[in-house]
Amino acid sequence: MFYYACLMYIYAKPTSESRRSSMRIIRILVATLFFTICLSTTNGQTQITRSVVSMEEAVNRALKQNNQVKASQYAVLQANWNKKNAWTRLFPRISFNSAYTWIDDSTLALRDFSRYFQDPNLPFNIPQTVFQNAFYSSFILTMPIYDPFLINGLSIARSSESMASSLSESTRRTIIFQVIRTYLDILKRKEILALQQEYLELSGLNYEKAERLYEAGRYSMTDALRWKVDHQQQKSIVTSSESELRSGRIVLSRLLNGKQGEFFDVEDRISPPLLAESDNLLNLSDLDLLAMIQIDDAALMQANAALAAAKRGEEISETSYRNSYNAYLPVINLTYSYAWRENSTLALDDYSPKTLMVNLSVPVFTSFQNYTRLKASYYEYKKTQEEFYNHMQDIRFVLTQTVNKLVNLKMQKELSKTSIEFNQRNYTVIEQQKEKGLVSNIDFIDAKLNLQNAQLTDISNYYDFIGGMVELYYLLGRLDKIIIR
Repeated sequence: MFYYACLMYIYAKPTSESRRSSMRIIRILVATLFFTICLSTTNGQTQITRSVVSMEEAVNRALKQNNQVKASQYAVLQANWNKKNAWTRLFPRISFNSAYTWIDDSTLALRDFSRYFQDPNLPFNIPQTVFQNAFYSSFILTMPIYDPFLINGLSIARSSESMASSLSESTRRTIIFQVIRTYLDILKRKEILALQQEYLELSGLNYEKAERLYEAGRYSMTDALRWKVDHQQQKSIVTSSESELRSGRIVLSRLLNGKQGEFFDVEDRISPPLLAESDNLLNLSDLDLLAMIQIDDAALMQANAALAAAKRGEEISETSYRNSYNAYLPVINLTYSYAWRENSTLALDDYSPKTLMVNLSVPVFTSFQNYTRLKASYYEYKKTQEEFYNHMQDIRFVLTQTVNKLVNLKMQKELSKTSIEFNQRNYTVIEQQKEKGLVSNIDFIDAKLNLQNAQLTDISNYYDFIGGMVELYYLLGRLDKIIIR
């Protein structure tokens, strides 16, 4: 609005000097406004930072910064304090109680009989027992002597702490596995993208050459369109690979708990222990690979943290079920109190009772509440038990599938190397024949695509084998063997 007002002011002035002066003022105002808008836009944008990390650095950062890892660590601390709380319930408790009582005059007159016997000639003296102002204070000590619920609660707290520790270790291993797998996936995508970009550049040159030959009358429209289609296919493949690479980097940033605008890229190398272990695994026979997963249930539970946590959950369910029987047992508590009363004076009177009481509580009839609770706990325990056995069978199934995948990838790696050697020679021969005009464009494009697919398959087999090995070691609890932290 101010801008339009200035324009009206300019054209209202008859002199050219005043008009030029006003135009200079408007230019200054417009420049200031533009600078302010640009500055506010820049401040509103999030600053983007990119960091290159090695596999070891990525794992270390994830173990320190990942939200799931930190949450599992807090869960362990919580379970530890819950166990301490269960211990404290077995110890005595002391409470201080204080009460002040005031009664009105009419009530005092009705209750205080001593005022009616104030005659000094009476042979007896009735003391005052009711006061208008009364103070009563006491210390009460309460201690459980036998309480099966508290004892089993301590057992549950111990099992809960063990389960929290197992879950924390399982979360830690899962995050390590996800970081390594994402790291390897990014490396694979980068190599595939580099190879596809080379073929994109080559297909672009071939397409330009086909266009020139078509314009010169040496190529038909069909031949030129074939090269154009090949070039468009390569562009589509490169675009798709770039999207997958970006997605992998976003996943890595999420695992490393990157801040807003903070992205991570990976070094173009694999951890040496990981490569060494991959070579060792590659040299094993198929029977040796299958023997790696032939372990008993106890060893598998000790190796797999997630399975160990599930076992702790089953133990907690069993303890809760056994705890239901305690509803039929007696509860014995000890209570001791020491009290004193102050009535209408600042000095303590002689009323200081000391009371020791042992309370025995035995349930006789609870309207079948204990029985129904017992049956519900039993079926909860059986459900947890079946879920644990199912989880164990799932782990064994995944182990078998992983080893079978490694066995197949070993053979695929050998096949892909042979396929690359064959397709490279075939592509070289067809390229020479094409220059002599002995083969068609279709044959040449097919040879090029076959070589490209063989190279892409070899890259995928290489990283898939390492990723399969990482998954196997993750399931067997051996990730620390392949990572330097």
